Amino acid sequence: MNSLSASIRHEDHDLSSIMLDAVNASFAAAEFDLTGAVVRVNDRFLSMTGYDEDEVIGNHHSMFLPEELVNGPDYDLCWADLRAGKGKRVVLPCVTKQGERIWVEETYSPIRDCRGDVTGIVRLGVDVTERHDKLSDLQGKVDAIEHSHAVVEFDVKGNILTANHHFLSVMGYDLSEIAGQHHSMLVDPDYAQSADYRAFWRSLAKGKYSARQFKRIGKDGEEVWFEATYNPVFNPDGSVKKIVKFAVDITGEVASLTDLKTTLDTSFVDVDRSLCKFDQNYENVAKVCHQAKGHLEASGMVAGRMVASVGESAQRMTELRSVADNVFDLVIEGDVAAVALENAIDALRDQAANTPALGRLIDNVDDCISENVRILTALRLDMKAMLERVAVVSLAVDKQGEITGQITSEMQGIETSIAASQDLLSGMQKVSEEMALAIGQTREASVVLAR
Repeated sequence: MNSLSASIRHEDHDLSSIMLDAVNASFAAAEFDLTGAVVRVNDRFLSMTGYDEDEVIGNHHSMFLPEELVNGPDYDLCWADLRAGKGKRVVLPCVTKQGERIWVEETYSPIRDCRGDVTGIVRLGVDVTERHDKLSDLQGKVDAIEHSHAVVEFDVKGNILTANHHFLSVMGYDLSEIAGQHHSMLVDPDYAQSADYRAFWRSLAKGKYSARQFKRIGKDGEEVWFEATYNPVFNPDGSVKKIVKFAVDITGEVASLTDLKTTLDTSFVDVDRSLCKFDQNYENVAKVCHQAKGHLEASGMVAGRMVASVGESAQRMTELRSVADNVFDLVIEGDVAAVALENAIDALRDQAANTPALGRLIDNVDDCISENVRILTALRLDMKAMLERVAVVSLAVDKQGEITGQITSEMQGIETSIAASQDLLSGMQKVSEEMALAIGQTREASVVLAR
């Protein structure tokens, strides 16, 4: 009997030792007294927190927690429950010796003596920082989707399981009005009876994803448009568990596109009419410019002849003025010679006063000289008048040259303007072609909008 009892006690001891080894291998373990002071810790706990054993024994549990948690209202209540014998399972942030914050999934269990009184608290913890960070990131994404999207969940048959506030607000329903109802209550009745609609739900039930723009009918009977995705959610065995819809309300954008299409459709006739008128005006302007270019070429030829004629006339006037100047100089010299002859005749007449025959010859010579003087005087007057007229004509020819030069310059300016106009016309034609292309593309866009 004693041997049996000893054997049982030995086996119990071995089992307890095995269990303790398993706990130490799997958990960061710590024991606290009823005040929260650390009594003992295992190596896994020290490794997780970064402390040495002598740095934690005797110190309070709060040294491992952030200040905001220790100073919070729940911390003292938690320890009151533990002292009362109530266990706790929580996920808490833990501050390591290096000040790093980690997350620990902890189980707090009261330790009882043989009378059932609580004598201490044992804590078993597992570092779940990586899992917590992933869950926090996932939860953040879910919260962001909930905030910005209309979310609805369906079973595989299309019955509504739940919907978020955003979806309910857009559609005008309360959750109690649609939970348990079929998705078909949200679509056009004709579409709900169609083969396409039944095929849509069969496809989702098979695990196929769907994404596009969907028209739905709100509680007030008005159209609501969503840019939505229907996403199958799978069980571990690969079967479809449910369908989750994520949607963005695009009713305003669709209404704007519809108004734009209507405006485009009503404006196409006016645009076509304007383009035809533009093309007609282009043809007329091009014809006028062509005619102007022909006239300019003819005018250029005339101006060229005018310039050549004026240049030739100026040359002739220059030559004539030179000849007239020479003649005038000769006439002046003749006058001087005549005066000298008259003086010589007077002297001869004085010498031949007593010779009648010689006096008559002298008189005849004097008469000839007088006639010559008269002719020279008339010639001088005529040449003087001629020089004056040549001067006037030369001035007129020079003036005509200036005018002709101005005409030539203006014609060159006109030619430049016409060339520029032709460039503009080419640009107008290109713009017309581009405008016609743009109108064609706009029409294609309008057809797309109509879909």
